[in-house]
Amino acid sequence: MKLDRALQKRILEAAAEAYPFPAPHGLYFDLGATETNERVDANLCYLAEHGLIKKCIEITGDGFALPTNNGIQCTKSGMDFLADDGGLSAVLGVVTIKIHEDTLRDLLERKILESDAPPEEKSRLVQVLKGLSAEAIKHLTLKLLDEGVGRLPAAVALIGTFLQ
Repeated sequence: MKLDRALQKRILEAAAEAYPFPAPHGLYFDLGATETNERVDANLCYLAEHGLIKKCIEITGDGFALPTNNGIQCTKSGMDFLADDGGLSAVLGVVTIKIHEDTLRDLLERKILESDAPPEEKSRLVQVLKGLSAEAIKHLTLKLLDEGVGRLPAAVALIGTFLQ
């Protein structure tokens, strides 16, 4: 196979060492005599397609950008990939999830109906749930989340038992 993780790492580390400047082909990293141009090109292309490196361009006198074989440049994604902590992408990539109250209500109702509670109790709980305000649904959801997080050690033990 042409793709080689060790070769990709050497290429990426060489580009990162030269950052923010381009790492000229062969000057900043010694790929060794065993590497063929075909393997190097395949791995360079693979890293570029994932946005970890970019091939450098040259601006001509008339303003055209031409790709060059003079070097590669590590991108911000490449730098973050190499960082032990995930770099700024890990900090800035926080995702906020908003769940509408109707979705929460439907989820809670489904869990009530799937429970082992007697049918009369299920019916009563569903009716009360349907009458709750958005703020009450939010409060209930936070309480349930607190309860679930409080039981994580037991859940981890249960998962461990199940996986054995």
